[in-house]
Amino acid sequence: MKATTPADNALAAETARFHELATLSLEWIWETDVKGNLTYCSPSCKALYGYEPIELLGRNIIETLIPPEDRKTQRKIMEEIRLSKKPRNGLRRRGMRKDGSTTPIETNCLPVLSGKTVIGFRGLSRDITSLRELELHLEHKTRELTEVNNALTLLLHQGAEARAEHERRIHDNLQRLVVPYLEKIQGRCKDQELELYLRVAIANLEKITSTFNLTLSSRLGGLTPRELEVAELIKQGRSTKQMAALLDLSSRTVEFYRDKLRLKLGLKSKKANLRSYLSSLA
Repeated sequence: MKATTPADNALAAETARFHELATLSLEWIWETDVKGNLTYCSPSCKALYGYEPIELLGRNIIETLIPPEDRKTQRKIMEEIRLSKKPRNGLRRRGMRKDGSTTPIETNCLPVLSGKTVIGFRGLSRDITSLRELELHLEHKTRELTEVNNALTLLLHQGAEARAEHERRIHDNLQRLVVPYLEKIQGRCKDQELELYLRVAIANLEKITSTFNLTLSSRLGGLTPRELEVAELIKQGRSTKQMAALLDLSSRTVEFYRDKLRLKLGLKSKKANLRSYLSSLA
């Protein structure tokens, strides 16, 4: 009898360790020849497919464990691995159990080489039913959250529009029902101090109630606060003299701001009416 060598003992120990791990592993460890016929099956194939290892040895892995409608795709994948000589990880497919039922499977597969020739395939397969259920649950929750987010966005948009419309009505009512009478009083007032108070009150009222500044500033962020004030008064149809009085500026300064507005709004070399253009943005 030939004496065993340390190398033989090491190989036997390594083989024993492999078989022990393969027996205990929840993943199915398998190996086929180049045609896909099974040459090794770990015991976990019983839990995964319902077959004992001895029942699968020699049988074609695709013909036996893949549903008929999926076999063409799986043959193509195996051929790609054979030609590329590179492993493929995370391959998902349906596995067909002994009773004909199917279960989701994930496989890591690598080619077995002899020199540069592929002589078979080796892999690990596992049941991912629980993982797929979790993924589907997360997809469902993601859709729900997306729908809720879209609904909230719509509500916020509608709320902003309603608020803007409400502010616009307040502004228009004040312009129509309040400001004209204050201006009449201002025009007939002989008391300079009282006239000053009225002028300040009208100017402040314009600032408080106007939504045009907000609209314009959101659309044209390049305008300064003073330019926005002038723009609002132009929209209202105020004359240069009236604007100068309301803003406590000279008429020349108001004209300067009008020119700045036309330049920033791209109307400098156009015949477009500045008031009409500003009104279109409100």
